[in-house]
This record gives sequence, structure tokens and C-alpha cells, in this order.
Amino acid sequence: MAKFKTYSIEQGELVPIYLGDWIPEDHLVRVVSDIVDQLDLTVITAKYSVRGEEAFHPALLLKVLFYGYATGVFSSRKLRKALFEILPFRWLCGSGDKPDHRTISDFRKDNLTVLPGMFRQIVQIASELGYVSLGHVSIDGSKMKADASKHKAMSRERMKQEIEKMEQEIAATLQQAQEEDRDEEEHPDQCPPSVNRQLNDRQQRLEKIKDALRQLEERQPAKDSRHPEKDQINFTDPDSRIMETKTQGVIQGYNPQIAVEEDHHLIVGLAMSSSASDQKQFEGVLASVEAYTGSMPETVTADAGYFSAENIGTAESAAVDAYIAAKREGKQAKNPYDKTNFTYHPENDTYTCPAGQSLALKQTQHEKDPDQVTKWVYESQACSGCPFQSECVKAKSGQRTITRSEADPVREAMRTKVQSDEGKAIYRKRKGIVEPAWGEMKEVQGFRQFSLRGKAKVEGEFILLALSYNLRKIHAAKYPKQATLYKRERAAQKEKLTA
Repeated sequence: MAKFKTYSIEQGELVPIYLGDWIPEDHLVRVVSDIVDQLDLTVITAKYSVRGEEAFHPALLLKVLFYGYATGVFSSRKLRKALFEILPFRWLCGSGDKPDHRTISDFRKDNLTVLPGMFRQIVQIASELGYVSLGHVSIDGSKMKADASKHKAMSRERMKQEIEKMEQEIAATLQQAQEEDRDEEEHPDQCPPSVNRQLNDRQQRLEKIKDALRQLEERQPAKDSRHPEKDQINFTDPDSRIMETKTQGVIQGYNPQIAVEEDHHLIVGLAMSSSASDQKQFEGVLASVEAYTGSMPETVTADAGYFSAENIGTAESAAVDAYIAAKREGKQAKNPYDKTNFTYHPENDTYTCPAGQSLALKQTQHEKDPDQVTKWVYESQACSGCPFQSECVKAKSGQRTITRSEADPVREAMRTKVQSDEGKAIYRKRKGIVEPAWGEMKEVQGFRQFSLRGKAKVEGEFILLALSYNLRKIHAAKYPKQATLYKRERAAQKEKLTA
């Protein structure tokens, strides 16, 4: 017969319990607690009154939120449960009372606006510890789900149709009520209860759709839209947008942006966007780096989603050495006859196509219009006899044309810069700097969807997530694992050999 050690779940211990004795010195929760104790919380404590019942200290609630987001516990109810069941959370609260879920939820909601200041202070603490370097910063965005269903979105055209339909239904219901009133002489002026309910429901829905249409018109006027009938708004979270993703298909979400430094992969800049495109976010994220750290980075890398002459000019104006990957300018990414495969010769103002034929300047557009961008159109006269005409030329004229704008020299210079040996070596580091940050926030911390609604609140929650991520990185830098030290040593040796 097998032998087993005896045990009893009811066995007591006659020793005092000090939860701190069970928390290792290098535990993440100690780092969170120590850093929160260093923060200036005046902006929060000033909101509290000397009257009434004693409140939970803001430092305690911040520690609970920061450690919760750092370990994948986001909802106020789960945080409340963790205060009783998970040792590090119990240690944070001490032996006193524990806040309920409403206290935690209200504290988070009421202090979203002060989180940027907390984020800035934590970045400064990390900088003082030597964990922040602005030698190389990478920028990237990632789409995240909003607290809203994509099925609750409606297009401008659909809203107009629904408004017309609802008005007809309301008119029909009123007519029905009048006919029923005539049949019921006892109550000639009162609609039956069922009709009243139908009217109220339809009128409320009608007002809701009209209000959404007004919001959409204010946000994106039909006259300024390329496809006004397709513009959409979500009834649950009007600030969110329909976005296409590589792994989740089409989602209703936001497109947060981060800037990550190279040495310890701390987030040093961030911004919240409700646009699916990254191109317009570069300037805001770059400015946030200076706002949170006090300095601009020396070098910035970003993928092709940020490639534009405006972004390149923004980096140059800030004296930042930027490496932004170029993207194909044609509709087909692998088209050998894309504009990027045509070579421009500034000495004689011509282009050379992939087949070696020359394209000369044909016309200049908007040259005298100060409100329009000047463009130059180049055309080849050798297309008729070219064996690649059917693949290269799409115009009815049978001749290939190339349009050059004032921004082309800037884009071409960046393309050449990134494709150089030095540019490739610098840009190659981008994936290893910024993309692991998204992986850790989504996979390790488990954050996949915002729980608040509205761009301002969502931005506050994202700052809370990024702040907790930075606390994890500070902990990792302060107490590195042996495997991490080994990898750093090997990387340093490899870099020394290749130098």
C-alpha cells in the first residue's frame, strides 16, 4: 500500500503572521509600492476634504491599480477579490479595511486626468536610476478593441434611411391611435397604453439616431468627406472607429501609439488616436517624448505606416535623426512598375523607367495656385513598342506617366537613407525595441480591450496600462534574471566582434 504524508486543511499555526515576510525582496509588488511612495500626490490629495469619514489613502489605491494592471487584473471587482485572495494584494492593503469595488472604480474614474503626471514622474524616476536612454527611440501603434460592438455602428446613409423610416412609422402609429380613439368614445384624447409604448420607443430611437447624425456631421462634415455615405459612428462609443487588423479582422476600436527607448524598453512617449492610420500620429508621439522626458531623442525609427514628407519634416525640425521605412506608392505592393522603381535624374529633369526608357516633363500643374501643391507630369514616348506596355501602362493614351510633387525629393532622400547599409543596421533594431512592448502588454499583462468609453477616458486607461508596463520594466532592470544577463553579455560580445 502506498504511503502519503498526512495533511489537514484545518490545521492552525500559533505564530504571528507578517505578510511582508512572505513577499521576496525582489518581488514586483515591492517595486510598485516603493515607487508610488516616491510620487508627489498633492494633485490627488488636494481633492479630499477634512470633513466626513476617513478615506482610503490615494497611495494605497494607486498601488492596487498599478499592481493590478501590471499583473493582468483590470476590473474593479476582480481587484476587490484579489485583495482577499492574492498575497501581494493583501500585503499592499495591510491589516486594515480593504476598499470595495465601487471605491476602486470611482477612484480610477475620478483621477484619469492626473495619470499623465504620474506617468511623467515614473519616467523621471527611471531616468534618475539610469534606465532611460534617448539615443534610439522606436515608434509604433497597435489597434485595440473599444468597449463597444462594431454591430452598433451605423453609416450616414443608413441613418438617413432609418430617420425617414422611423418618421413614417411614428406617423402611422399616430394615425392608428386616432382611429382607435374614435372607436373609444370614452377616451377620445388618450392613446391606448400599447400605442403609447410604441410611440415612446420609436421617438426615443429617432432622437438617438438624429443626435448621432449631428455628431457625425460635426466630426466629419459630408462636404469634406470623400465617401460621405460610408462615414460611420458608433452609438455605444462615438469616439471609436471601425478598424481593420491583421489578426482580429474588423474591430471597433482605437489606435494607441507608443515610443519605446532602446536600452531597457521603457515607454517614453504615447498618444491616443481614433484614426486607423498611423501617418498622422508621428508628430504627436514625438512631441510626447519631449513632454514626458524633457528631451528629444537622438534617433527615431518607425515603420512604413508613418512614411510621409510631413513626418520627415517634423523630425528634421526637431533635430531628430529619423529612419522611416518607405512604402510603395502604387496600388500593388509587388508591382515591378511602381513609381518607386522609376529613377529620377535631377541634372536633366527626367525619369528612367525599369526598361531603360526616358520620361520627359510634359506639363506642370497648379504652378500659379498658392492653395494647391505644384505637380510635374512626366511622360514616355517609347511605350508603344515596349514589350512590357500591357503590364506597365494603364492610361487610355497608351503612354506611361509619372507625377512628381514638391514632397518627392524629401521622400526619395529618406528612402535612400533607410536603404543604405547604415540605415538598414539602425532600422533593423526597430522590431526588437517597440514590438515586444506591445507583445508584453497584450500577452503577458493580458490587456486586449478597453473597459472605459470615450477618447479622453480611454486615453487615461491606456496611460495606466503603459505606466504599469514601465513599472514591470523598472523591476526587470533592478532585478534582472540570469538569462537576461547572459543574453546581454552575448549581445555585447557580438557587437564588439562586428565593430
